[in-house]
Amino acid sequence: MATVNHTDPRPDNSVTVGLLSNPYSGRNRKQLDTIGRIVADYPNVHHQQTRDAGHIAEVLAGFADQSIELLAINGGDGTVARTLAHLLEEHPFPVLPRVVLLPGGTTNMNAGDVGLRGSLASAVQRLCAWSTDRNKPHENLVRPILRVSGSDAQPTVYGMFFGAGAIIQGIEYCRARIYSKGISSEIGAGLTLARTMWGIARRDRRFVQPVPMSVALNGSPASPARDTRLLLVSSLERLVLGMRPWWGQENGPLHASLVLDNADRLLRNLPSLLRGKPNRYLTEARGYYSHNIDRISLAFDGTWTLDGEDYQASIADGPVTITNGGEVTFVRL
Repeated sequence: MATVNHTDPRPDNSVTVGLLSNPYSGRNRKQLDTIGRIVADYPNVHHQQTRDAGHIAEVLAGFADQSIELLAINGGDGTVARTLAHLLEEHPFPVLPRVVLLPGGTTNMNAGDVGLRGSLASAVQRLCAWSTDRNKPHENLVRPILRVSGSDAQPTVYGMFFGAGAIIQGIEYCRARIYSKGISSEIGAGLTLARTMWGIARRDRRFVQPVPMSVALNGSPASPARDTRLLLVSSLERLVLGMRPWWGQENGPLHASLVLDNADRLLRNLPSLLRGKPNRYLTEARGYYSHNIDRISLAFDGTWTLDGEDYQASIADGPVTITNGGEVTFVRL
């Protein structure tokens, strides 16, 4: 997962940008007019709003016809995931363009790791200013993208953060009690985490409902089903509030961490777990697992989430399998 400080010394310093905006994403609802005024001064930036999720493929095909060099995605994590799915599954571009993530959604966890930070308007302004001179300093951040496949009845989806177990209860609480009050971004995610951890401490069943789950790593035989409290798989190097809850030593492209229901000293171990700094209690013998992997297959009944979108798993329909769906280069300014 490389990070490259990059400049491109070319005679023509401008970059052709395709800006895809989801008008229904969290921050876009009030700021699209402002974005339109900013972009109007930059003829090399082609701005398209999506009517719905099905319109994304059409917008990308139009950008491909315009030979755009940089794709900017202005939406939340769900918009990013759907756009990446089209890029990697349908290949609308002869050569995959570099991607910029703008903080147009509610949480913007993906943008927090590989995208543009700060306010949405300032991020769009920075992008447009940089697009006139590609020699200005920037970073290229390469990340693998999760490809998640299940039964034939469910389409293959792509994203950067997969979760099951207690994370589902946390997200449901966040939607009902945090976002409904207008609290978003990392503050909302931090409050959600704090409330989830307090629920675990009090053994509140809303937050500690273990999921019997069988796991197979990298094509190995599946483990017997074990009561699992939390499972995370991600290609991000930073989650909200700087969390990095993995500590595997392998060279695999995807991070996977699992906490069993009978894990010892969970509350005491949480600071180490969330920082990815294992202490002497954060071991497999005590119910804590973390590996860098190429592939993981999960057999369970219940809900799983990918970049804020919820899906259902069923043992009867077969395992949910997560692999590396391809690498994308993200530009950060």
